[in-house]
Amino acid sequence: MASSDVVLPFFDTHAHLNLLPPEMPADEAYRKAREGGLAGLVNIGTRIASSRESIDLAARLPGVWATVGIHPSEASTLTSATREELALLAAAPRVVGIGETGIDRADFEETPLEVQAASLRAHIALARETDLPLILHCREAFEPLFALLDSERLSGRRGVFHCFTGSREEAFGALDRGFYLSFSGIVTFKNAASLREILPEIPEDRILLETDCPYLAPVPYRGKTNQPAYLPETLRVAAFARGEDPTAFSHQVLQNTRTFFAIDF
Repeated sequence: MASSDVVLPFFDTHAHLNLLPPEMPADEAYRKAREGGLAGLVNIGTRIASSRESIDLAARLPGVWATVGIHPSEASTLTSATREELALLAAAPRVVGIGETGIDRADFEETPLEVQAASLRAHIALARETDLPLILHCREAFEPLFALLDSERLSGRRGVFHCFTGSREEAFGALDRGFYLSFSGIVTFKNAASLREILPEIPEDRILLETDCPYLAPVPYRGKTNQPAYLPETLRVAAFARGEDPTAFSHQVLQNTRTFFAIDF
């Protein structure tokens, strides 16, 4: 059996099954991934409606957990009412994180920094109250995000920078603040050599893997709708970049996932 044919156990720590197109129903995509070695999945909330959908998926599909949050591009929708609703949703069974929240410089024109920052502070407060980790989105905004994190009292469980694509300095800025780094299919892209060069320097117990499906399908599936079943491609490339055996690396990442989300699977 070729190494690429070895079934590797994997866990998708950041997926949006509820956003898959009609021709790829969430149940079908999940079943296909389970057949290919998927040990579990966390479905991420990006607004009130998708947070509810994530909780519903977690209640219906074995091995699925949920987070609740409002994406920085939707930060203007955070009101006292939605904040209260998020708090109620955070208490639902199988909710294991707060977010997706953070700062996205690409959205500053429609959602200014101060609006995104106010939403992030509300998520930090909820994470602190629930003792759940933050799921952080950061696009070209590490400086203001680090400054905000340094100004707040964080949950002891900190959180994760999802879909990390920053520099070495930014990686260690996140690690030094107690956060994990999650890597997506971007690490397989031809133009992501700098990201692959960083991977060997990341402590083995601070790495998570994700699809961010339906976005960012890894090579050789670029251009297709991403799905959890594609995550082993990312896993193999990350293991190769670190000079590690893919099976051993996959088990390390599974243990990291158990520790980070405080779940058993």
